[in-house]
Amino acid sequence: MTHDASERLAAAAEEFNRHEGREDGARVCGSLADGLTLLCESVFRRIHQDVEKAVGVDSMLMPVSEAKAQQRTVEEIELFQAAESAAAVGEFGYLSSEDPWYLRWLARLTLGDRAAEPDADERLLRYRSQTSEERRLAFTDALSHTLAESRQAPLVLFRLHPLAVQIATALAFDDHPRATDLRREQLAVHPAIADCGRCRARLLDNGEQCPACGNPLWKYQWLAVAD
Repeated sequence: MTHDASERLAAAAEEFNRHEGREDGARVCGSLADGLTLLCESVFRRIHQDVEKAVGVDSMLMPVSEAKAQQRTVEEIELFQAAESAAAVGEFGYLSSEDPWYLRWLARLTLGDRAAEPDADERLLRYRSQTSEERRLAFTDALSHTLAESRQAPLVLFRLHPLAVQIATALAFDDHPRATDLRREQLAVHPAIADCGRCRARLLDNGEQCPACGNPLWKYQWLAVAD
């Protein structure tokens, strides 16, 4: 972890404790950061490197600046995940109040100062105002513009990912029964994920990943398996 990320995590933990009147902010923040960072990296890998390996990439779809495309794509993933996690926190009743504080707090935790810039904040609030289905469709549309090859990723990825964000959130708030229920939802969406001989789709701690299948967000070959 970089010095800036470490300072950001400490500040976020202090703010969490102050806002919620709790003392476990460091654990909650660390777990959220570990889980959501891994998911963000995994989504990018699934829609970029995995797609390139599996189907190749049309040179007409390649961005002029790959570094810029990666930055914009990662930012979009982080904003979507913050909104999805905030929706889960509200639905599951993890906070002491229903104010919108958590949404921007989490975006600052994962994106730093960039989260406060007007265009990022506008996109974050737009995600927050949408239903889960609207948010998912808006997210896939945004990715198709920042990284066109994402259109080649198996569609089931975009159904499993929001549930993975909810699982990471539930684990960070020490709600294992809820996380278990959400994993059952993922299995109902795509039963093939249970076929991994190494992890059998068991719940992993935030920041932990199965090297065989990619759990908590599965590799292309697992996503491409027909039910």
